[in-house]
Amino acid sequence: MPRQAPFITLFLFTFLQGCSTFEQVMEGQKPTVQVEGVKLTGLDFEGIDLAFDLKIDNPNPFPIDLDGLDYDLKLLDSTFLKGERPMALRLAADDSSRVKAPLRLSFQRLMNTYRQLKHADRVAYRLDLGLGFDIPVLGRVRIPIDYEGDFPLPSIPEIKVRSLHVQQLTMNGARLLLQLEVDNPNSFSLLLDRLNYNLKLNGFAVGKGLLNQPLDIKQGGRGVIDLPLSLDFMQAGMGLYSALLSKTGIKYELNGSMDASASDPVLSTFQIPLDRHGQVKLQ
Repeated sequence: MPRQAPFITLFLFTFLQGCSTFEQVMEGQKPTVQVEGVKLTGLDFEGIDLAFDLKIDNPNPFPIDLDGLDYDLKLLDSTFLKGERPMALRLAADDSSRVKAPLRLSFQRLMNTYRQLKHADRVAYRLDLGLGFDIPVLGRVRIPIDYEGDFPLPSIPEIKVRSLHVQQLTMNGARLLLQLEVDNPNSFSLLLDRLNYNLKLNGFAVGKGLLNQPLDIKQGGRGVIDLPLSLDFMQAGMGLYSALLSKTGIKYELNGSMDASASDPVLSTFQIPLDRHGQVKLQ
């Protein structure tokens, strides 16, 4: 056997391997998509916001573009939410990327469509997703994926002004204590982490800011938040001083939000809106 034969064999093997790799590069490969979970990211008086976490693997040695997705969310085996959403995201070569697919569910539509969910704590779902990619040579490719599970149907906690205590009152200012009562109607415990508030008394802005006062409320339970206030009558006006002095009652407007978390892993952290107004007796 000629001495050059092993070298020729090695050369041919390397050449053929190189051709195969070059061919894969030129043809392109489809990415793979996996749903890693779902989180509730928002909760207000109109509905809930869900975000599905997607992991996308791009096996190509060049970047590809995610240009859109279509979705079909089924509740109780029937389509509840269906549509398309444009996207513009470049995925790095030979790497994994994480993308969120947000969906919003309207409370009114949910209850009108599925009356049996009115008193339900959870609902089963199936999500059919299609992700559109622009891949060199292959062109536009749609990758279908489906995911099943269930998520809680949270109710917004009932928040009301419980009392307003006048702790100190002088001609120059006052120290007050506003107490908020929070009822948790849900089947899971609720941890209120922070209160972001704006407060008006008799139309005067008397306080705003962040209150860090963690409060753990068990399922079906109730808790109280103490909100201390300091008033300067040079700014608030002597009309407010007269109202506090009479101790008959005072009008309030309380707006803002509460940062919350829950024992249910799907809920994680979210915000609860705060929008209350009325009249409270002074104590």
